[in-house]
Amino acid sequence: MDKRADNSNPGEGPRNRPADTGLRVYEILRQQAIEYGFRPGERVNEVKLAAELNVSRTPVRAALNRLVSEGLLTLVPNKGFYRQPIDIDAIRSLFELRGAIETMSVRLFCERATESDIEALERQWQDFLEERPKLAARQIVDHDEEFHEAIAEGSRNSEALRLLRDLNSRIRFLRVVALERDNCKTVTSVEHGQILAEIKARNTDAAVALMSRHINLMLGDVNEIAREAVVRIYLGEDAIA
Repeated sequence: MDKRADNSNPGEGPRNRPADTGLRVYEILRQQAIEYGFRPGERVNEVKLAAELNVSRTPVRAALNRLVSEGLLTLVPNKGFYRQPIDIDAIRSLFELRGAIETMSVRLFCERATESDIEALERQWQDFLEERPKLAARQIVDHDEEFHEAIAEGSRNSEALRLLRDLNSRIRFLRVVALERDNCKTVTSVEHGQILAEIKARNTDAAVALMSRHINLMLGDVNEIAREAVVRIYLGEDAIA
C-alpha cells in the first residue's frame, strides 16, 4: 500500500466532503424555510447561519440560492435573502396551480396506471388508515403528500411530479395549520378513499371531480388559514389550540 495515499490520523473518521457539507446545510435550511423558522419578511442572516452550522458562508450562500429557485426565499439585490411575507393572493395562486396539476395527474393516472400502481396506492392508503389515530398533523400531511405524489408518479408525467413536490414544500406549513382545524384529519382520509374507489373503477371523470373538490377545500378558507398561520409563527405551537 502506498502510505502517501492515507493522510488521515489514526482513529479519525472520514472527513466531510464539500458536497456532503453542502447537502447537509441545504437540507437544514430548507426545513427551516418550510417551517417558517425564518419569519415572513425576515432577512436571513448568512453570517449567523454559518456560525450556527459551523461552516463557511459558501455552502450557506449556495443553499439559500437554491431555496430562492424553489420559491421558498427571495433575493433582493444589494440587500440579501428574505423569507417572503404570507400573501393571500400568492397562497391562492399556489393552491390553484396545485389543483390544475392534481386533476391532470389523476386523469392520466386513470388512463396510464398499471394494476400494480393502483394496488400500491391502495396499500399506502390502508397503511395510513391504520396509523392515523396516533399521527400528528405534520405526519398526516406527510402521508397525504405521499398519496398525491404517488398519483402524479403513476400518471407517467415527470414534470407534474416535480412541480407537485415543489408546491407541496411551499404550502406544507399552511396545510398543517389547516389540518388542525375543523376535523380535517378525518376529511382527508375519507376523501382519499373516495378518490381511490373511482380510480380502481377507472371512472376518470368522477375521480377528477373528487380530486378537484378535495384540493379546492382550502381555497374558500385561505384568509382564515393564513391568519392562523401567522399566529402560529409568532406565538408558537400552542397558539391555535
